Amino acid sequence: MACSCATITNEEWEGVELDWENKSFYFHPMLNLLNKPINLEEKSRALKKDIASKAFEFIDPRVILCEWASFKGRLMTQIKEPLDYDASIHKFDTGKIFTTVFRGKTKNLKQAVNDFRSQVELNHGIPVQNIYVWYAHCNRCAKAKDNVSVIFMKA
Repeated sequence: MACSCATITNEEWEGVELDWENKSFYFHPMLNLLNKPINLEEKSRALKKDIASKAFEFIDPRVILCEWASFKGRLMTQIKEPLDYDASIHKFDTGKIFTTVFRGKTKNLKQAVNDFRSQVELNHGIPVQNIYVWYAHCNRCAKAKDNVSVIFMKA
């Protein structure tokens, strides 16, 4: 069975600067084990199902972000501005988002995150506040897609 994972190009995501000020993201709590999400595919399906059941509108349903955390983080995706309050919606405050693409062995992702964090802080002179990773592959296609992920740094 073929997967429906996004095809990531470096041109689309490498070195991009985003502005998420006042953007709404729907989230679920997510357990991690030393920065690696547990049951990511199952949690992603549950997140999408929950958003659909509440009739929120996705901005890009492919992009499911995992908060970079040792044990407890969040799984989130951007939605259009909701009309009603929901405790599972996070609105970003000021700050820029910087992105880079990671391809390689999963064991090297932590080093790539640390390197990119240092680069962002050095180049922009501001500390990184939050880190998110979009694992743009599933278990079926991870090897074929070289474990491609997009790293997002909120500074």
